[in-house]
Amino acid sequence: MSNRLLLHQPTRVRPDVLFSSASLPSWAAVRAAWRRYRSRQRIADLDGYLLKDIGVSFAEAETEANKPFWRE
Repeated sequence: MSNRLLLHQPTRVRPDVLFSSASLPSWAAVRAAWRRYRSRQRIADLDGYLLKDIGVSFAEAETEANKPFWRE
């Protein structure tokens, strides 16, 4: 068992902070994250011939496809 789980103390959540408009992402941020997710899924589906055609190596495509959607 992890020590992190043994030492974890529950924190109190304030509803005014949890649901403030500053903590919610804008629609533009949501759209950008969705666009990154879809493009990374699509690059993962390309075969070697198409990757070579766009000038991307297999390693570069794999690195990009394995990035989480919240990273640019």
